Amino acid sequence: MSSVKMMANSIHLKILQNLKMIKKLAFIISLICLILISSSAMALPPKILEPEIKIEDNNIIVNTGLANTVDLQTVINSGIEKEILFTIELFRVWKLWPDEFVASKKIRRIIKYDSLRGLYLTSSYDGRALQTEKKFADFNALMKNWFFMVNKINLANIKELEPGNYYVSVVVESKSREVPPVIGFLMLFIPEVEMSLARESQVFNIGDIR
Repeated sequence: MSSVKMMANSIHLKILQNLKMIKKLAFIISLICLILISSSAMALPPKILEPEIKIEDNNIIVNTGLANTVDLQTVINSGIEKEILFTIELFRVWKLWPDEFVASKKIRRIIKYDSLRGLYLTSSYDGRALQTEKKFADFNALMKNWFFMVNKINLANIKELEPGNYYVSVVVESKSREVPPVIGFLMLFIPEVEMSLARESQVFNIGDIR
């Protein structure tokens, strides 16, 4: 009988230990959820910066980017590979007809945090062609400026355009790529940032420049 009691006590002790571990795990998960929800609530939603239009050597040069990227940074730091696609389009304004599409450029940025090496691996594509690959040790201002900004985009040559009023439309889309299996469970608690934003520049006149 004594051996049966000892076995019963041992089983009871293990059950209590498991319950304590479950409670600790539940507390940690709740804490993570609270932190993520609080940070997400405090963060401003992402937005596209107003496109800056310049005429340089008869070329329409566009500078723009994405601001308020805290939510995106949270997802990236969790190890999820993210893709940001900038679509920059030139339209001609017509009064009685739909605006005319003239030209387009696509810039695709991909980022992946390698937790083993402590590096952010990034790449930039002009259309489908790989343009640049960079590695960053920190999610600092230099990296954010390179990843979330697109500068000196040559959209069109004004000598090839008819005189008239034009504007630039910028669309930014974000999607998660490959999700590491290790954090698959935590995906339930990480806010999914899948977005599609759009913004237009001020209308500008080509005829006056030419």
